[in-house]
Amino acid sequence: MNTEELIKQGIKQYLHGDYENAIASFNQAIQLNPNLAEIYHYRAKSYLELAKFEQAIADYQQVIKNSLSSAKNINFDLAKAFHNRGLACFQTGDYQAAILDLNQALQHYPDFVAAYSNRGNIQHILGKYQAAISDYNHAIQLNPRLAAAYHNRGNSRYALQDYQGAIGDYNQALLINPKFAEAYYNRGLVMSHLQEYPQAISDFNQAIQLHPDDVQAYYERGLVYSSLGNYENAIADYNYALQINPILPIVYGLRANARRHLGDYQGAITDSNILLQLNPNLAEGYCDRAATHLLLGNHENAIADYNRALQINPNIIRNSEFVI
Repeated sequence: MNTEELIKQGIKQYLHGDYENAIASFNQAIQLNPNLAEIYHYRAKSYLELAKFEQAIADYQQVIKNSLSSAKNINFDLAKAFHNRGLACFQTGDYQAAILDLNQALQHYPDFVAAYSNRGNIQHILGKYQAAISDYNHAIQLNPRLAAAYHNRGNSRYALQDYQGAIGDYNQALLINPKFAEAYYNRGLVMSHLQEYPQAISDFNQAIQLHPDDVQAYYERGLVYSSLGNYENAIADYNYALQINPILPIVYGLRANARRHLGDYQGAITDSNILLQLNPNLAEGYCDRAATHLLLGNHENAIADYNRALQINPNIIRNSEFVI
C-alpha cells in the first residue's frame, strides 16, 4: 500500500473506533513519508482517544514542525495543530502550556471559535473568570449560535456572583438548545441560591428528564425540597441518587438530616454511620450523629462523637450549629 492508501485506511479505522490499528496504519504511512503533517495529525487524534496524551503531544509537535515548512498549511492547519496540542496538554494537567498553545492557535487564525471557547474553559478552571468571560465573548461574537459558550459564560458569571447575568446566559443557551441538560441543572443551582425554589425544582426536573442518571440533579433537588420542609420528597430524591451511586458520603449526610427532621432518628443514625464509614475524617459527620444521639437521649454516644469531631477539627464547635 502507498502512503495515500495507508492514510485512508487509518482514517477509516479511526472513524470506526479501531484506534490501535489506525495508529499502526499511520506508523506505516510515516515510514513511507515522514514529512506529511496530516499523518501525525490523525495519529495524534488516535492517541487522544486512547488517553495517550504524551504521544499525542509529540505528534502535534511534529505537525507544527512540518506545517511551518509548508506555506499552504501556515494558517488554519497550523492553528489546529497548536489547538489540539493545547487540548492534549490540558488533559495532562499542564494548563499553562495549554493556554500558550491556544494563544498560538489564535495568532495563526484569529477567528478560531473553538480556541477562544476552550481557552475560556481553562481560564474558568484556573479561577480567572473575567478572562474566561472575555474569551466566551469572542467565541459568541464569531458564532452567536454556540450554546456551549453561553452556558460556560454563565458558569463564570455565576462564580463571580453575577446571578442575573448567569441566568441570562443559561436562558440563551436553552433557546438555542432546549435539550441542554447542564444548562437546566446550572440554572437550577442559581435559582436555588436565590431561593427561587419552584423554578429551581422545575429546572432540576428538566435536567433529570434529559439525564435520568444525573446524581447531582437528584440530590440538589432534594436539597431544595429540604429547604421547603418537604422532607419526604427530599428523601425520595436522596434514595434515587444512592441507587445510582451508593458510595456518595454527602447524600447519606443529607438523608440523615432529612430523617432527623421527620423524627426517624434510628434511620438518621444508620445514614450517619455509613457516611462515616465512607469518610471517617469528616468532623461534621460526627457532629450530626452526635446531635441525633442527643435527641435519642444517648448522651455518652453524643459526647464520644463530639470528642472525635474536636480531634479532627478543634474549631468545629464554633463553626457548627447543632440540633439539640
